[in-house]
Amino acid sequence: MDWEGSLSPLFWVLLLVFPVQAIVTRIRWIRIPSILAYIFLGMFLQSSGLLELQDGHAAWLHGMSSLGLFYLMFLSGLEIDLDLLRIRKGANLLRHPVVLGLLAFGGSAGLSYLLGLRMQQIDPSIHAWMMMLILSTTSLGIVMPVLREFGMIRSPYGQTLLTAAFIADLITMLLLSVVSGFYRAGFSWRQASVGLLLPLIVICYQAFVRLRRTRAWRGDGVPEPSFKLQAVFAVLGLYGILTDLTGAEPILGAFLAGLLLAGFRMQEHHPVRQQLEGIGYGFIIPIFFLMVGAQFNLQAFLASPRALEWVPLLLGAAFVVKVLPMAGLFRALGVRMALAGGFLLSSRMTLVVVAASIGIRLGVIPPSLEDALIVVAMLTSLLSPLIFTLGHRTKSA
Repeated sequence: MDWEGSLSPLFWVLLLVFPVQAIVTRIRWIRIPSILAYIFLGMFLQSSGLLELQDGHAAWLHGMSSLGLFYLMFLSGLEIDLDLLRIRKGANLLRHPVVLGLLAFGGSAGLSYLLGLRMQQIDPSIHAWMMMLILSTTSLGIVMPVLREFGMIRSPYGQTLLTAAFIADLITMLLLSVVSGFYRAGFSWRQASVGLLLPLIVICYQAFVRLRRTRAWRGDGVPEPSFKLQAVFAVLGLYGILTDLTGAEPILGAFLAGLLLAGFRMQEHHPVRQQLEGIGYGFIIPIFFLMVGAQFNLQAFLASPRALEWVPLLLGAAFVVKVLPMAGLFRALGVRMALAGGFLLSSRMTLVVVAASIGIRLGVIPPSLEDALIVVAMLTSLLSPLIFTLGHRTKSA
């Protein structure tokens, strides 16, 4: 079909995303992440010929997909509870969520690098540092909904897992953005200027505090919802421009913009937050995951013995690098809960897809490994919440 210059692919997306989400929501005996369902939907649309991506057809969807990823990173930053990072006076440091999260990430990064060295021995085209970044990631977008579903989001245990996921996402995103820039162009002051993005958060925060005190923000003479949304999008655009100027990955700027706005503690039922999430999760973000599925060539993957060989090795590594470090925290969390938390933190999706695409662009991983990583990301997104749920129910019983 000739979809070039046509909105027909978008119509199919709008038509099918809702029933897919409705079906996933009603399946209660197994937790299937919505993002996984969107990927399968993309694979179906591509294989059925309803979504043709070759020869420039529907090329604008790639732009929508990039926007979806950018917006997803923004909402991920917005989900962070900055109170979790505060170390209060008199607190037991060995049981503080930040300390436990750092220990878990440090152990995970160390194991990931060792496994990356082993993979480099198997295939010299693989760079160990890239595998360390890929395997160290955690899907904050899966960890948070699961913890919220079990009512554990504010418990010390839930805070520990949430902080560990946040630290893993933030550090790997920073390193991925900076190291990839250094790898492409070498050291330059432009690349080093990415460090200015963090103190800029403080400046923007103070500016936003003053803006909230103005009559315009309070709605005097201005349509309040649209004005506040425009202010939020202005911050998002500012950080996107700044990361582009530094040569860093735009997703870093989006995440930091969300982190900035997280400082204002917009609760779940805040009107602006509901509007932001409605725009993202209801429309823009599904397009990103749908395009991931549409671009995944299942037939080529099944026909590639090398890619198939990587799947069990990567799947085992994905669980080992998270479960073992968490098991080492059994004194603070308990054996069962430490292991269950390790399996939940093993879920990966967004950053793995992003890191794999960056790795291909830099030439530090082979294409067969990228396909295998996408499959492993889908498997962990399905298995990790299920294993955590079973472990939690067993404990409750």
